[in-house]
Amino acid sequence: MTGNWFYEQNGSLFVPTELTRGPWDNNQQHGGPPAALLGRAIERFGPEASELFTVRLTFDFFRPVPLAPLEIHTTLIRSGKTVDRIEATLTNQQDIVMRASGLRLRRRTLDVDAISTPPPIVPTPDQLEPLLLSFFQHERGYHRAVEVRFAKGKWGEPSVIVWMRTLATLIRNEPTTPLERLLIMVDAESGICPPLDPQRFTFLNPDLNVFLERSLQGEWIGLSTRSSAQPHGIGLSESALFDDQGIFGGSAQSLVLAKRKL
Repeated sequence: MTGNWFYEQNGSLFVPTELTRGPWDNNQQHGGPPAALLGRAIERFGPEASELFTVRLTFDFFRPVPLAPLEIHTTLIRSGKTVDRIEATLTNQQDIVMRASGLRLRRRTLDVDAISTPPPIVPTPDQLEPLLLSFFQHERGYHRAVEVRFAKGKWGEPSVIVWMRTLATLIRNEPTTPLERLLIMVDAESGICPPLDPQRFTFLNPDLNVFLERSLQGEWIGLSTRSSAQPHGIGLSESALFDDQGIFGGSAQSLVLAKRKL
């Protein structure tokens, strides 16, 4: 199934397109689109969803997410006057492949000016050329559904600043929210700033952690990213998240490093 979207919803199932395909195995999904599915479920959960803002999401990847229909189960862990805690799981034929826990805070109106860190001083996306991520094994995959433009540094360096945007909607015939767009892209931080040569090594992330203080504004997200690798096979990738109005969050991934099978 092809199209300019990552999933097509069929009842309770989310059927992936080829645009979800990741770099390491042609039968497995990139982590971004399924993370966005779980973020969507948490963001929408409950009758008061519009009054709450998702400030933290923690994703655990239990096993590779297959290029196969998926189902989501969402549970309220605890609800209070100010704070909600939600859990969502992603399953394939009853097997849990991924889990997300979300923290949502109730929105309030305060008579104060916004205080935020200005964005890095870098060229805007329209001043930069797009870069195609070249280490994918298949012609059609996630790398064809996002656009990456380097504002500082270059691919392969341990510290870079990039602009990213998604070129596909999360679900067919459904608008993609700012949180969903962010999650589609932020899991790619170790791919845009690899800790090791992707031709020789893999760097899978068993988790993804995202913290937010406000929504992404506009279609482009900026990532100021650094990645590291240690000789005992563990690495880390972390980013400051920004748009043209300033820094609004952060993300981090633990990395499992291994020699790539040729």
